[in-house]
Amino acid sequence: MIGYVPGHSPLHRAHPYTTLALAGALLLGAFALTRPIEVWTLVAGAAVFAASGGALRASARPALLLSLPIWALLFVLHGLLGADPRMVVGPLSLSVAGVGRALVLGGRVTAIVLGFLTALATVSPHRLVEAMTAGGVPFGRTFLLASTLTILPRMRERAAQILEAQQCRGLRIGGSVVARLRALGPLALPLVLGALAEVDEQVLALDARGAGGTARRTALDPPADSASQRMLRGSLLLVVVAAYAWKFWRMRG
Repeated sequence: MIGYVPGHSPLHRAHPYTTLALAGALLLGAFALTRPIEVWTLVAGAAVFAASGGALRASARPALLLSLPIWALLFVLHGLLGADPRMVVGPLSLSVAGVGRALVLGGRVTAIVLGFLTALATVSPHRLVEAMTAGGVPFGRTFLLASTLTILPRMRERAAQILEAQQCRGLRIGGSVVARLRALGPLALPLVLGALAEVDEQVLALDARGAGGTARRTALDPPADSASQRMLRGSLLLVVVAAYAWKFWRMRG
């Protein structure tokens, strides 16, 4: 499942900026690390991050489904087609350097995807909007981010409603491949038209709320932020800067 999952974990209770800072540190740290053992240690850290938010089960499966095609492509491009020297693993002849490169790139993708799926599962769009409003972020940018975070759950809910309605009208989605392809039209067309109609409704709603105004808005229920969380976010920034300094120092050496 991709999207917000209600809960009471430390990540759910934390300020939204803290959870997003942890996910951002995973993203930036993934590109700062260049060795397989380092990258896969970061993947383990991403798994701990997901577990601390009670979202490991909700995030791990879609993360694997999104990462597996990339792993397969990296294995072919770098492992099978990579340069010498090579090693023999069963019937396969693999590039030693290519396998290492594939492990690094695949680990980066896995850590980034798992981290951001965890952030999506634990950061409430409502609390994020309140935090951004309290921080003085313009309403248009706040709405754009909130819409991006909630688009998949909304589309999934609308698709389920359309599927149930079309099945009540006699639509069959089983059978041969041709029959399944034929059933896509009655499902996809209402989904697209509904999304376009929602865009018009949101534009009217934004105009009615004065989205183009420059006055600072008041947050009704801003999430609590603490000195310890602000210190944690600052520490994450320092860790990322140190990781990149170490990377460039190693490259020069």
